[in-house]
Amino acid sequence: MALSPQSVSITVDTPEGFHDLPLHLPADILDAAVWELAETIWPGGTEFQRETTAIVYSDLTTALTADDVLHAAVALYETEDGAASTAHLLVRAQAVEPEAPEVVAASFQETLSFEEHRNVARVDLPCGPAVLSLHATLSLHATETEGEAVLPALEFAQVELYVPAPVRGWLIVLALATPCFADLPRYTGILRQIGESLVVRPAEQADEPPKTPAAGDVRAVFG
Repeated sequence: MALSPQSVSITVDTPEGFHDLPLHLPADILDAAVWELAETIWPGGTEFQRETTAIVYSDLTTALTADDVLHAAVALYETEDGAASTAHLLVRAQAVEPEAPEVVAASFQETLSFEEHRNVARVDLPCGPAVLSLHATLSLHATETEGEAVLPALEFAQVELYVPAPVRGWLIVLALATPCFADLPRYTGILRQIGESLVVRPAEQADEPPKTPAAGDVRAVFG
């Protein structure tokens, strides 16, 4: 039987300002969870704002669950000049050759380095080696003006962490996309912080409590 992303279980800690989407919930409680999310995002908003937000994120949550996304969140911040700064976080599991994490990380670092307009660097996380990548992407959205369809390009900055999982044969990809290029350094630091919290286990061990790190392990992580 072929493995699927449900073969691995991940946990991450997202910082304040991030709102986790309720993925992989039973249908009978999904609506309540999405409405709770809308109330969290718009605590002082109108009923229309909360209802519209709930509809949008209900559709998005359903689509991401069907696409086997393991974790998703939306970030909402206010900049110093009072403008909104937003980003979306997606965490996926990608099948790779069951090599040692060092080998997988080195392979992805080399492959990504050949792509134009992409900055790539090796980083070390508590869960093992990883590759950090920064690049820009274009998203085309069709609109209609005087009967003619036009496709304006919207640019997004994207930061990605490629983390070979301790579960051999899987790569965890954390992708943070934002249209706010000025906030890219901030979001790069946030994604690195999220990566530091990443824990990956086989799905059948998802309910087991994490092992308490030895004193030496704690010193290795926190200095």
